[in-house]
Amino acid sequence: KFRAIESFWRYYSGAKVAPWPTVIIGGNHEASNYMLELFHGGWVAPNIYYLGMAGVVRFGGLRIGGISGIWKSHDYRKGHFERPPYDRSSIRSAYHVRE
Repeated sequence: KFRAIESFWRYYSGAKVAPWPTVIIGGNHEASNYMLELFHGGWVAPNIYYLGMAGVVRFGGLRIGGISGIWKSHDYRKGHFERPPYDRSSIRSAYHVRE
């Protein structure tokens, strides 16, 4: 199911707009190649802000922080070496948390 585009493309294309400001992080089912284009964060769609690989923002008096990805100890100290075109290994490691 995670290989299907589902409904986010409607927001990404601007066909739909999130009804309120939304802050997101990346996990292991997002399109890593698109998320890495905004490594330090940014607007991915109208009203949807991506925190990047790690980030903190202030919104309405709240401080919101997040880290994108999943923990894999063997990749933690490697840095982000993955670049398109991804092979079978790097497509899986691109979303691992790094120091």
